[in-house]
Formats: sequence, C-alpha cells, structure tokens
Amino acid sequence: MLVVLTNIPTPSRTAFFDAVAAEAARIGRGFHVLYCAETEPGRHWPYEQEKLRHAHTLLRGLHPSFAGTTAHLNLGVLAALRQLRPTTLLVAGAWNTPTMLLAGWSDVPCRRVFWSEGHAEAVLHPSGLVAWARRRAYRSYDAFAVPNARSADWARAQSGEAKPIVELPNAVDTDFYQPATPERKRLLRRELGLPATDRVLVQVGALSERKGALPLARAFLGLSAETRRAATLLLVGTGPLETELRALADRSEGALRLLGHRDPAEVRSGLQAADTFVLNTFLDPNPLAPIEAAACGLPLVLSCRAGNSDELLVEPRLGCAIPDPADPTSALAEALGWSEAEQAQLSARARQIAEQAFALPAIAARLVRE
Repeated sequence: MLVVLTNIPTPSRTAFFDAVAAEAARIGRGFHVLYCAETEPGRHWPYEQEKLRHAHTLLRGLHPSFAGTTAHLNLGVLAALRQLRPTTLLVAGAWNTPTMLLAGWSDVPCRRVFWSEGHAEAVLHPSGLVAWARRRAYRSYDAFAVPNARSADWARAQSGEAKPIVELPNAVDTDFYQPATPERKRLLRRELGLPATDRVLVQVGALSERKGALPLARAFLGLSAETRRAATLLLVGTGPLETELRALADRSEGALRLLGHRDPAEVRSGLQAADTFVLNTFLDPNPLAPIEAAACGLPLVLSCRAGNSDELLVEPRLGCAIPDPADPTSALAEALGWSEAEQAQLSARARQIAEQAFALPAIAARLVRE
C-alpha cells in the first residue's frame, strides 16, 4: 500500500490523489491519504469530504501558526500508520512540520519517500542550526519525489548521497483547464469587464511581496504608451498588498484590474479570458499556476526564480523569462511585442507541453509505478 501524508486537502492535490487512487485500484494496489488538517490560515478552499474519490483520514491534532507557517502536530499519525501498514510512505510537506518528523522517524517498517519541492534558490536558512536539522531530516528518508531538476539536486545535496529520485511534477486536469474558443473568450471578457480587443496579461497568485505583484504592476504601468497600447494587466488573488495595488488600479484608467480571490472554476475563467500568463515571483519552488495557464494555451512570462521555469521555458520556447522580478519591464515589453502569429504558435506549444508533461493520469501512473 502507498500512503501519503500531507498537510491539507487542496483542489489540485485532491484531484491528483483521485487519479492516483484510480491507477492504484486498476493494478490492485492500496492507496490512502492522511491529512493533518482541513485547512490552514490564508487558505480559502473548503474541505468537501463527499467529493473526494480517494480513501483518506483527517487526523486530529494541534495546528499553531507562527509567522504565517502552520506547525501541525498530529500524534495519531503513528497509530494510523501502524494500522495502514504501508509498504511506501510518501511524506508531502515542510520537512520541519512536527507530524512529518514523527512519521519520518517512526518505527513503522516501510520505504520512506520525502516529496520535496525545495531548491537552493528557495531556501530561507542556507546555513546554521536550521540547515543542520534539515540535513538530518532529509537523511532519514530512503528516496525523494521531486518536481524538477533543481529540487532533485537540492534533495541529493541535503541527503549527502545519490538516493533514488521519483519525478513528480505538478499535475493538472487538462480536461478542466483547456484553451477557450473565441466565442467563450469574448463571453468571459464581457463577464469580467475586460476590453474585447486588448492584449490581456494575467497573474494568478497572492498579492504579496513574494509573488512580485507590486513591481509587476508598476513595471507594466511604467511602460511607454506605445508599448502598452491596448493592453491590460489582470491580477487574480488577494493578500497584504491588495490595498496598495487597488490604489494603483484606480489611477490606471482601467489598465490594471484586480479580481480578488477566486475559486478554481473562476481562476480558469480568468486564464481563458487572457492572452498571456505572467508570474513575477521572487520565491516559488514549484508553482502550479503557470502549468494551469499552459493547459489553457497561454504563453508564459515566467520569473527565473520559479523552480520549474527550466521545465516550462523549454525549446521550442513557451514564452520568455524574467531574469530579475524586481524589474520585469523588458520581459513585459517582449511579450506585448509578439505578433498574432507568434502568439498563436506559443499558445499551441503551451497546450502541447501541458498535455505531454503535466496531465493528471500520466503523472499518477508514474508515481504508482515508481
């Protein structure tokens, strides 16, 4: 049996676990997910037990938060593991979460695999006591599941040896995220109050310093009138910079729009109404939003700080890179300069990459097999 231990159910995660459960059942294997909690502060997804199609347990526990990080403590995880008797335990979450440490160091006989999205450019404590404790935690695992090459290099460096690696990139439902027809695109723009003929760029993510929303908005509005002619920047999400960004939007004469928090179907609508996806992140080990955007056929303007940028900005290219998210001006100008033919070519390639490399069934089958 494969058992996954993770923090909370999220829409993308539960969809993936549903696919893993189906694949495991197809080949006669067991699959179970242990969740530390229903939700965390700042997460807006409801726990809808009746919609989940995979066997799971919601563990009881304590969930204190410190500086925006939730430290789950679920003492019942040990009893749950002894009852389930996994052959493989996949631990998905921060390495220093108390529940994950308990499971990683438990006496339950099984293979332990750490699902690690971290990489060298995203680490907050590269040295000192925290770094020492992190290396100790990594070395307790038998293998690592990672989404990209940067994470694989990091996991092996932390463990101190070349332990086995399972490739586990973010997966998306390519039936749910699809390119919009011209008619649907016109309808969505009308519903969202977007200009019918503008070139629309969209960023999906928290309105926070980490996601680079403010320098993105300022760079976009600072473009010359000729470069930014008939273009709109749409921000989907909420966060601590929302008030400042709304003030910019109010002075932008409609060039900058904020949609606030949206559920997955509404996020899809925002993507399908747009022409190009932007992620100006300063720190993001493995963002899902650009993969969802690629599935919707959007070319990508992607920060090099995104851990999966090397996998997404491949040749033939899916878009262009932002070398420094403090100033994305040149990348924005390049994207707004694409011709209709270039835009169409990039769109088709983005959808193709999403189907080939990030579709749910293929990633689920790979995990169960490996």
